[in-house]
Amino acid sequence: EKSADAQETVNSSSVGEKDLSAVPLAAGSILMSKRMKVLQLVNSLHRSDGTFLPGYAVVSIKSKFLTGVTSNSDSVECKLSFDQLMDSYGDELSCPPVELDSVAQKELKVGKRIDKEGLILSVPNGGEPIISLRSSLIDTIRNEASSSDDFSIVCPSPSSNLFMGAYVRGYVARKDERFGSFVRFLNGLTGLIPKLKKGLDESLYETILCKVTALDITSSPPKILLKKVSESDISKKKRKIESRNKGSVSQRQIQVGDLIGDVKVTDINFARAKVQLIDKAFFGANIRARIHVTMAEPIAAKPKLSKQEKKAKDEHKIGKSHPFYSWKAGDVIKGVRCVAVDTRDGVSFVELANRSEKSDLVSSSPIVVSDPSQLPPGSLVHSIVTSVSASSPHFGVWVQVCPGISGFVPALELSSDPDILNDIESNYKVGTRLSCCVMEKSNPEKTPLRHQLQRDDHDNNTKEHNALELSVLLAEEQSNAKQAGFKPTKPQRGDVVVGRINKKMRVLGPPALMLNLRGTFTGRCCITELNDMDDWANMPLGKDPSNDSKSGSNEVQRVVSDSEADLSNNENDDDDEESRDEDKAKSEIREEYPDGKFIKCRVLGSARAKGAVELSLRDSRLEGDLEEDCVPEPNDMTHAYVISTTKKGCFVRISRYVEGRVILKELSDDFIPNPTVMFPPGRLVVGKVKRVTKHDGKQKGNRGLAATVDIDMRESVLLSSGNRITLDDIQENSKYTGVVTRIESYGVFVRIENSDVSGLAHVSECSDSYVKNIFDLYNPGDLVKVMVIKFDKEEKRLGFSLKASNFVDDDDSDDASLSDEASSSEEDSDEEEEEVKDALDERSDGEGDSDSDDENFVAKMAAKMEQAGDVHSDNDSESSDDSSADSDDDSESDEKSLEQRPEESLPQAMDANVGFDWGSTIKPTKITKLAESSDDESTDSSSDSSGDESEDEDAGFKSSHKARKKAAAKRREEEEISRREAALADG
Repeated sequence: EKSADAQETVNSSSVGEKDLSAVPLAAGSILMSKRMKVLQLVNSLHRSDGTFLPGYAVVSIKSKFLTGVTSNSDSVECKLSFDQLMDSYGDELSCPPVELDSVAQKELKVGKRIDKEGLILSVPNGGEPIISLRSSLIDTIRNEASSSDDFSIVCPSPSSNLFMGAYVRGYVARKDERFGSFVRFLNGLTGLIPKLKKGLDESLYETILCKVTALDITSSPPKILLKKVSESDISKKKRKIESRNKGSVSQRQIQVGDLIGDVKVTDINFARAKVQLIDKAFFGANIRARIHVTMAEPIAAKPKLSKQEKKAKDEHKIGKSHPFYSWKAGDVIKGVRCVAVDTRDGVSFVELANRSEKSDLVSSSPIVVSDPSQLPPGSLVHSIVTSVSASSPHFGVWVQVCPGISGFVPALELSSDPDILNDIESNYKVGTRLSCCVMEKSNPEKTPLRHQLQRDDHDNNTKEHNALELSVLLAEEQSNAKQAGFKPTKPQRGDVVVGRINKKMRVLGPPALMLNLRGTFTGRCCITELNDMDDWANMPLGKDPSNDSKSGSNEVQRVVSDSEADLSNNENDDDDEESRDEDKAKSEIREEYPDGKFIKCRVLGSARAKGAVELSLRDSRLEGDLEEDCVPEPNDMTHAYVISTTKKGCFVRISRYVEGRVILKELSDDFIPNPTVMFPPGRLVVGKVKRVTKHDGKQKGNRGLAATVDIDMRESVLLSSGNRITLDDIQENSKYTGVVTRIESYGVFVRIENSDVSGLAHVSECSDSYVKNIFDLYNPGDLVKVMVIKFDKEEKRLGFSLKASNFVDDDDSDDASLSDEASSSEEDSDEEEEEVKDALDERSDGEGDSDSDDENFVAKMAAKMEQAGDVHSDNDSESSDDSSADSDDDSESDEKSLEQRPEESLPQAMDANVGFDWGSTIKPTKITKLAESSDDESTDSSSDSSGDESEDEDAGFKSSHKARKKAAAKRREEEEISRREAALADG
């Protein structure tokens, strides 16, 4: 190795400065000998599925011999594949070519420098450069610069300007029995020698000379069909053309802009139409003429096409919008003009155009260029749509500007009508002509990746896009100007723009809708700006799938009986149509803002994020109303959208510059087991403003908000009127109405109505008698009366009493309200009593012995009402037999006293059952009346004889009271679970 370095030093001193010049790190660069050092040899890989991967050598090239190296290392590592060591391997290789490893070991030595010239074959994006030692390819590339005639041999790349009849040199990279041999060139460009053209006769990895027989430029890279030729064939053809030119008559010289006259169409495909010159002045001239699709216009007459002609058009993808749709072989095109001429080997290749001389955005002569750099930003050109791209990196249309020059028009640069863009394939069909303006190319380093023109199916193997970036809107805006630096400007406040919804983009200030705008700008539409405030809807952006999974994990599975299941199935069958309508409506709401939809927006100003703008979709904004929403005042009712929810509370957004917060206890009057599920981001809520804190705008930490508010969302607060009771209004020995909020073993927590004041009623203050189990006495949500017996102002603690003795002498409005409830319940009981009497009359008509049957019917009716939760216990299950007997003895006198008293004097809920649910204590009067009606209808004799039987029935009834009480408690628990499940399902 030291001797090799010394020899290199001697050689470097003896050669000129030109030999030591560095070459670009790009495909097609030639490396001098002894500049590649072998570091490692990696053997070939033969997989079990039959796939064979040739081995390779890792070679090192010093960075001083290369230009354009981005890394800071002293050397660049490259790959030298074992199939790139020589031009031909002859018959040494088998199938698969496992002999490559032995050939490589003979040619390469680890640690030694390669004494051959090398060629950079390709530079993969993000990979190691590929090196080749094929001398034929190196000579071909070296001779390309010195030879420029039609018979010159080239080694093309995807960016080369190929043409029909060009001679190219490459190597056989792969053989496929289905298609033929694939020939590889620079930077991955590949052509095919078809199987029908003896493509399978070629040797694998052999360097080969071919001629381009077919070329499809509508795809990038182009599709190439090849035919193998030899250098002797090229020499013969060259001598033949030279001898023919010597004996041919002088022909008319065609120049750009000349009027050729009429031509006859001989062949048509998607990209071009071959024509023959009819003018006598061109008879005998060696001229090949064509009309490119970008230079053509439909002929005036549109004859009807036969089925065979329509089939041929479909095969070439020539639709009704295509300029060649009305053309067919044999047609005469009049008034053709020359737009480009190229003479090679005595043959004139002429580009013609039948476009009219009328100019709209461009000059009368179509522009024909050989390189995209010849069209600077601001140039106005015509183009033909070749395909519509719907891929996520870029959505728009690909166009052909002129032969060999393609371009891309983003959808947002096509039109300012969102309805047209949402149906882009129907409005911009293949073959449609567009007038475009060349835009200034954005800097890839400063442009976000989502806005860069990236590779897709249209440009699969190209490292970079050489396509022009075009705009139809800029062409309309700048129809009378041509200047450099044409690109969309940042939208300003008040502008109406079209945006494309992008749900894959990171959301700024969620919940919000992110949109792509023209150029590299992005837009943010706050959830409060999606609709006018009167049209706000719940969850306008749809539900978050993560929240659905969380809620699904917390669902309570309830076991149902067979009868309940049958009933639910019947109900589901009846409601199938209604549920389908609801699902359809929900899906329409979710799809109101789908990803990729184009919508019209009003610009409200710049967003806090760099490069983004604030947008609005409100109808009032689009009509010109740019005034900001007002800041709510205290005690105002306001709607808001949930921003986020934690275990401590909820944050909401009222408008773009007004946000609020709701503490956990003010979210609802009821207990909320999982606030994050009940209040997901985007849920529409209503609340009452408690406090408003306005900000200066320059104050730090307010995030640009105009105000922050505190909101109370409890239903009791929303429905309350007037001033609420505060802690300062509370006095000892004062009495209030409250709601049970929580029950513990040591007491009951009660919140005073129309206030946020809560207190504790100790278990000793819950009843005048001994309380064995406080949980059987009260339930959360019970409406009770409390008296303040203790008030610690320093600790802000209240002590309540629920004893009935504290309210014996009360004569306030509560009794009146209770009497109203009692009267309404008595009316209901009267109706039920009439129904029972009717049923008894029917039974008496049909049966002879009615006394026992009537009593059984009343007992059954009472039992059914008890099972429905309408009957509550009168005494504890541990009451003695003596007390039950006393109650039986006194029952007759009680019934008589009830008959004598008017309805106003019936026992009220507050008189007997202080602290229970008020509505439930009225219902026992129904049972009293039912029993009374049955006694009235029975005879005196039967009542005397049935006294003992009634006592036995009452004893049995009370002995099973404990079991019924447990069953009722279990039913109430199941009903509570069902209610909470329904609430969770409703959001």
